[in-house]
Amino acid sequence: MRTLGIVIKKQNKKESDQLLTVLTKEFGKVVFTAKGVRKESAKLAGHLGLFNMSEINFVHGRRQRIITSALEKESFSGLKKDPAKVEAARHAAELTDRCLFCEEPDERVFNLVLGSLDYLNRKELNQFELKMFLRYLEFKLLSLLGYEPEDKTIVDAFARSYVRLSENELDEMAERFNKYFQNIYTT
Repeated sequence: MRTLGIVIKKQNKKESDQLLTVLTKEFGKVVFTAKGVRKESAKLAGHLGLFNMSEINFVHGRRQRIITSALEKESFSGLKKDPAKVEAARHAAELTDRCLFCEEPDERVFNLVLGSLDYLNRKELNQFELKMFLRYLEFKLLSLLGYEPEDKTIVDAFARSYVRLSENELDEMAERFNKYFQNIYTT
C-alpha cells in the first residue's frame, strides 16, 4: 500500500529499527516500523526525517505495518534551521499525536499540520509571533476535534485588524491550553 504522510514522532526500537508515528491523509495517525533505518547504509533514513512529508510504501506484517520504501516530498528545511521553529513544530506534532486515535482519518487535521509546517518553514517569526501562532494552532486543532475551548481570546484577536494581547497573556493562554489538552485522550 502507499500513502502520503508527515512523520510526527520517532522512537528507537531494537538495534537499528524505529517506530515512526506518521500522520496520513488517508489513514489518519499510523505507527509504522522502519526496519534497519538507523544503520549508516540505510537508504530510507533521509526520507523519513522528523517533520518530513514523504510518500510511504508499506506492507501489513503480522502485528505491525512495515515500511518498504519512502520518497521525501518536502523536508521543511527552513524550519529545521531555527531551533525555536523546531520546538514549535515539535509542540504541534506532540499535540497531534496525543489528541488523535490511531487510524481515524481526518483530512482537516492533516491539512492543518501540513499547513503549520509550511507556515513555519516559510515565515520569519519573532518570539511573540511564534507564541501567537502556537496558540492559534492549539485552538484550531481543538476546534477540528470538537473540543473548542470557551476562551476565545485568540479568535477575537485575529478577527480584529490589530492584536492587543501581551506576551504574558499568551503565556497564560498556553498554560490554559496545556491543562485543557491534558484532559483529552489521556493514556
